[in-house]
Amino acid sequence: MKRTLAVIAMVTLSGAVFAQDPPVAPPQSSPTPAAGDLKKATGPDLGEAAAGEVIYFRYCAACHGRSLKGDGPVAPGLVKKPIDLTVLAKKNDGTFPFDKVSAMIDGRESNRMHGSPDMPVWGEIFALTSGTDAPDAPSAVKRITHFVWSLQEKAPAAETVKK
Repeated sequence: MKRTLAVIAMVTLSGAVFAQDPPVAPPQSSPTPAAGDLKKATGPDLGEAAAGEVIYFRYCAACHGRSLKGDGPVAPGLVKKPIDLTVLAKKNDGTFPFDKVSAMIDGRESNRMHGSPDMPVWGEIFALTSGTDAPDAPSAVKRITHFVWSLQEKAPAAETVKK
């Protein structure tokens, strides 16, 4: 219990550091695309990614870091190091696993770390912000996912073989 409270306190306090001078988000009235449209997409929606950046820095950067590499100020105190979010596409044969990332953020899917005190089920937390100027849970999850997608490491260009 003490460890859980310590992690929550660290996330809350470090969130204030990352909330300073956040980027300006575009209006939050963009419609949610159909799942089939996301699978056909060739890249992230940059408007959604810009809005997701603000949410990411507020809720995720304390653990995953400003660089998305799992090096946030809270990371050393966690049982399991947060993953490097910039290599998700590389680890998935060059395709960004949009649905899986969204599911991990909102809590529909779990791993050894998710569901433990180390990673909150953000879908439940975002649902508590309804009625405020914050986006609803599905929009927040979608925007964070587009932000993470927008910062994936680029695959190295194929080298040409000279004969």
